[in-house]
Amino acid sequence: MRQVALEVLKERKAKILSAVIHHYIKTGKPVGSNVLIDEYNINLSPATVRNLMAELEEEEFLTHPHTSAGRIPTDKGYRAYVDTLVKLQKFAVEEEERIKAEYEQKHREIESVLSETSRILSGLSQYTGFVLAPKTQYNDISNIELLQITPDQVLVVLLTHTGMVKHRKIEASLRPQQLARLRNFLNDKLRGISLAEANGRIVSEIKNFKTNEEEIYKAAQKIGDILFDIQDDIYIDGASNVIAIPDFNDFEPVKSLIKLNEDKEKLIQIVNEDFTSNGINVKIGSENSLAELKDLSMVTTVYKDGDRAVGVLGIIGPKRMEYEKMMALVNAVSKILNGFFKKS
Repeated sequence: MRQVALEVLKERKAKILSAVIHHYIKTGKPVGSNVLIDEYNINLSPATVRNLMAELEEEEFLTHPHTSAGRIPTDKGYRAYVDTLVKLQKFAVEEEERIKAEYEQKHREIESVLSETSRILSGLSQYTGFVLAPKTQYNDISNIELLQITPDQVLVVLLTHTGMVKHRKIEASLRPQQLARLRNFLNDKLRGISLAEANGRIVSEIKNFKTNEEEIYKAAQKIGDILFDIQDDIYIDGASNVIAIPDFNDFEPVKSLIKLNEDKEKLIQIVNEDFTSNGINVKIGSENSLAELKDLSMVTTVYKDGDRAVGVLGIIGPKRMEYEKMMALVNAVSKILNGFFKKS
């Protein structure tokens, strides 16, 4: 009998916690026992509900601001809520079609697609959307083009198998025959290997040029250096969306997001933590290792080139967000981006 009573108590607490979070997400106001009884079909006495809410506060799932009688969820409370979601809320058919239509209108160059993806995530969530570009170690070189754009500058155009295009300039003065020879050499030696391996391959293969073609040798060295220096990139959109959220009257989360938009290396570092995660990943407030995100939540997932994860996408918003909808949004967009890479 005692075990049954404990299970009943656990179920009641879970129902109350879910109702508190749902109401707080919807209204932004502390939640009292009468609201739960009147609006959420809690068939318990006001005294019992108050006692259960007090226990949830003792267990650090709820807290109350200042002298208010109502409760609001803590980070731990949000975590329990997210962990008990049995399945993601599915998008209406028209919402899915709207996302797909956005993609069909866009140019297939990967930078445009990733930038548009961050914009779509931001627009549909009304929070901040971001996409970590395919990581350099998973970008295989498809082609390298060289153009002498001035007497002493060569433009290096790099295309990867994911569709990423990078342009870099190097100081070099090569005759047309030398330029053609270097272009053929680079494509012969580097096509099909990753950007991460490219510099080492050039270093090991250019020795024959050193004595015969000093100019080609030096140009190849410079190209190896720029390939080695290509860093992970991230596309961010909607950093200012949180300005309209009433939770942030002190403006600190807004300043933090704007700062991250300017210093993308920090955000890349935190997003990279989710690169090996499976499914939808949710970090709530203090669960984020970055201090700038302590008042915010982040929902992420990886996107893939075939079976191989190549990047991460997601949204950043308030802890008081509709988690089911945000998780479903991130999941839906990742599937569409997977389809884009599959067709590339």
